[in-house]
Amino acid sequence: MCCPRPSGRGESRSGVAGAHGTSASPSPLHATHGANYAIHSHHIFPTSVLYLEGYEADNHLHKKLVNEIANRAFLTGSSNISLSNSKPADYLPAIEKRYPGGLAKQFVPTSPELWEPNRYEDFLQERRRLIAEAINALLDVLEADIETEVEKSARELAALGESPILEYKSSLRWDFRETQVNKALQKVIAKTVAGFLNAEGGTLLIGVADNGSIVGIENDLKTLSTPDADTFEQTFRNVLTDHLGPEYSHLVTSAYEVVDSMTVTRVAVEQSPKPVFPKDKGTTEFFVRIGNTTKPLDHEAMHDYIKMHWET
Repeated sequence: MCCPRPSGRGESRSGVAGAHGTSASPSPLHATHGANYAIHSHHIFPTSVLYLEGYEADNHLHKKLVNEIANRAFLTGSSNISLSNSKPADYLPAIEKRYPGGLAKQFVPTSPELWEPNRYEDFLQERRRLIAEAINALLDVLEADIETEVEKSARELAALGESPILEYKSSLRWDFRETQVNKALQKVIAKTVAGFLNAEGGTLLIGVADNGSIVGIENDLKTLSTPDADTFEQTFRNVLTDHLGPEYSHLVTSAYEVVDSMTVTRVAVEQSPKPVFPKDKGTTEFFVRIGNTTKPLDHEAMHDYIKMHWET
């Protein structure tokens, strides 16, 4: 908040920058130099004014109201000294006249009736509203920036190489070596998803070889009752439900991209709010991402990981 130049009035004999300033003034030698130009937290309604109005310094609730953040503004030390114990109704009009829009920039209500000590709590309520609106507007801008960030394509992701948050699998269940269906590969897919759920989340590309080359899911599609993405998606979801349970389904989303006439399944996995234990033939395991691979943890390591990851 901009303020008039120092008038020289209001400084106490002890050198304190007004009864409502949070910073004590330095020695007289520095009163016209460095510290005077530092930023101070200033009570818009001075504490002395409010205590004269009936607020009690030894009353905990009154003290909280008097020192509330909604009663604070930031200005130079010299301005803080010049304001001293002035009532807002006495000094705010001069500030607004000299610095048009200065009050609004610090979210100070511009209704003069709220500048009177007997309207202090109404002033607080209005300033809280103005500050909250400003914060929400900033969050909206930040959210919009995030949403407009261009998402990398499957081709671009395949060129990055595997990492703690990116994994490639050639297929859902087609064994390229054996040139036949191998349902054990489905368990590998489920374990990879579990590893992301148990870590920080990540992206799984199905139809991309370990070296990043695009191989597509077309061989998988040929093994299905209907060779299309819808049936593939249903099969993929059944694999996750069978091995992980249905309760994590909302944390996993999938999309399909065509790259060089081949289809790649892009699976986005969010971090799980609780540990995920894949089931395999009646037993359960615990997987996490370590570097660019998905690894099982033994019982002791699992216990420590869970404690650090979810319980702290």
